Amino acid sequence: MDMEDKFSLELTQEEGVLLLTSARLLDKLVAGVTIHSKDRDELIKDIIEKLAQKVAPALSVMSDELADAIVDSVLGCDGEDDLDFDLALIESEMNAEQLDLQVMNFPMYATDETLPKLEKALVDHRMVKAEYYSFARESVDRITLNPLTILKEEGLWRVIAYCHERKEVLLFRVDRIKQLKETAQHFETPKDFSQRKAQRYATYC
Repeated sequence: MDMEDKFSLELTQEEGVLLLTSARLLDKLVAGVTIHSKDRDELIKDIIEKLAQKVAPALSVMSDELADAIVDSVLGCDGEDDLDFDLALIESEMNAEQLDLQVMNFPMYATDETLPKLEKALVDHRMVKAEYYSFARESVDRITLNPLTILKEEGLWRVIAYCHERKEVLLFRVDRIKQLKETAQHFETPKDFSQRKAQRYATYC
């Protein structure tokens, strides 16, 4: 197979951020090695530029900050001059699953105001209007929710709520809610919700 052959690959925004962060880590950690007579630094920078053009600008910035944070935490260094190490050490310290978890858990919006509003709406049984960031569409969707329960998983606040637009109960990340407004409209919690509370709900994306 010709190494210059091109191929296409469909990725979600989250998958794109993961690959972009991985490429930036490679750029920071193994600069100077050659691949098929082409300087690896140049090749990796080409990959980074292509991936950065495909993800949302805010996620590209997040990816760069995350790569820096990973280098600092794993190597305990502040600059590229200190990057004299064995690549096997990095591979033993971090695998793709761990990196994916850090990207997925990176907060987007502050929850200081949103979380109390959600808690109040849940207690009062009031519908809320929310502006919710969708990774899949790279847009902020306007949705109407009936908050049913709030929980904390892996350090992140999530809300299980009935979505009027999707007409189903879904799982939402509170830090992806950009704006939230309580309405005067009352809702009733489904009678069987306490029995269904432990089930795994699909995530709004």
